[in-house]
Amino acid sequence: MAVWFALFKKELRLGSMGFLIFLILQVFLMGVGVYFNYRSGSNAATAIMGVILTLSLLLYVPVYLLFNVIQERKTFHLWMQNPLPAWSMLLAKLSGSLIYFTGSLVVIGTYTWISLIRIIDGSEGFSLFRVAILATLVLYWTAVGGGVNFLFLWTILRTMQSRIGKLAWVVLIIGIGVYTYIDTKLYQSGVIDALTHWGRIPQSFFYHFLVPNGSAVPSGYLFKPTANGSFSVDTVYIGSFVFDLLITGILFLITTWLMDHELEAS
Repeated sequence: MAVWFALFKKELRLGSMGFLIFLILQVFLMGVGVYFNYRSGSNAATAIMGVILTLSLLLYVPVYLLFNVIQERKTFHLWMQNPLPAWSMLLAKLSGSLIYFTGSLVVIGTYTWISLIRIIDGSEGFSLFRVAILATLVLYWTAVGGGVNFLFLWTILRTMQSRIGKLAWVVLIIGIGVYTYIDTKLYQSGVIDALTHWGRIPQSFFYHFLVPNGSAVPSGYLFKPTANGSFSVDTVYIGSFVFDLLITGILFLITTWLMDHELEAS
C-alpha cells in the first residue's frame, strides 16, 4: 500500500501543472462571464458561462490524462519499471485525475450554483440542489468511463507503436472508425436495445426527485415534447448503466492485461 501511495503522490505532482493550466482557463472564462454580466445588467451571462463550463467537465478526465501521458513520455520507461501490477498503476493514474477533476468541479460548481441561484426561485420550479446532485453523479460516471476509455486507447497505441511505429496512429484511427460503424449498426438493428432496455426507471421518479413539494411545475411538464416548451427526459433503463459498467470493466481488464503482457517500456 505504501508503494501505491508513493505512485499516487507522484501522479498528483505530475498532473499539477495540467490542473493549474485548466484552473487558470476556467477562472478566466468565469471572469468573462462576470464581465458580460456587468455590461448587460443581467445575471444570465454568468449562468450561461457556468453551464458551459460544467458541460466541459465531461471531457476533463480524458484531456487531463492526455496532458499527463504527454508529460510522461520521457520517463515512461521508469513508470513501467514500477513493481506494482498494471491494474494498481492504472488505478493510481485514474485516481489522480479524479482528484483534480473534483477540484475543478468544486470551483465550477460553486460558480454555477451562485449564478443560477440568482435567477432561479427554487420554490417555483426545480430543486437546484437535487439537479446539482444528479449532474454531479452524471459527471463522475462520465469521468470514470472517459478515463478508462482513454487509458485503453493509449495502451493499445503504445503497444502497437513498439511493433509498427508511426503506423500505429493509422491503425488506431481505422480501428476507431470500424468500431463506430459496428456500434452504429448494432444500435440500428436493435441489438443494443435488447441488451439494455430492462429495468425501466419510472419517469415519475425524476419528477419527484427534481421538483420540490408545492412547486407550480405540473407533473407532465418533464415529459411533454420540447416543442411545447417543456423539458423532455428520455426513458432511462437500469440495463443501460449495467451495460456501460460491464463495458468499462472489460476495457479496464484488457488494458491491464496489455500492460502486463504486451506493452514494452520503450
